[in-house]
Amino acid sequence: MKEKYIKILLWPLILFLSYLVINSINSEITFQKEAKIRIDQNVQKLKDLRLLQVTYKKANNEFCDNFDTLLNFYFNDSLFIVKAEGETPDSLNDKQALEMGIISRDTSYAAVRKTLFNDVYKKTRNNTFPIDENNMTKIPFADIDYNIEAGVINKGNVNVQVFEISATYKNVLFGLNAKNKKYDLEKLLKVGSMNEASLNGNWGE
Repeated sequence: MKEKYIKILLWPLILFLSYLVINSINSEITFQKEAKIRIDQNVQKLKDLRLLQVTYKKANNEFCDNFDTLLNFYFNDSLFIVKAEGETPDSLNDKQALEMGIISRDTSYAAVRKTLFNDVYKKTRNNTFPIDENNMTKIPFADIDYNIEAGVINKGNVNVQVFEISATYKNVLFGLNAKNKKYDLEKLLKVGSMNEASLNGNWGE
């Protein structure tokens, strides 16, 4: 009889412990799903900012070290566009083909804002996360700007223009209970590098 009472008393404890285990598992699954979404969204935003930086460099011969100037370039500047028509025969060079009227080259200017994220680029991006041009420099959910740097490093006695745009995982996962998870919250999610001549992101591309 005593053993029976003990079992009856233990059942609520067993049920409670089972609930805690199941809830812990579900919480971990939810966190991992949300963390992946956050990281994927930031990766795409960093790719968009990389394209903007590369385009800025083509126009200005250097990368930009602040978002005010970079955004001003995006919203207010124009790009020099060369439109080519025709094809140069193998027996001629471009200059000869131009003189003979076989090919033509029309030059014009187009607004950065209207041409940067064109249809060709959009086919390569993760459009689960639409381009929000009013918040391009903001880390989602954290509502603070990414860190941006640019400068010149010397590699093999050659000066190389470099840039880096980054966010800590602490800010990427802002609002999530990320303590004691697999993420080093002080580690950077970044594109470019201030130490290497690289345009790559550190997410494994």
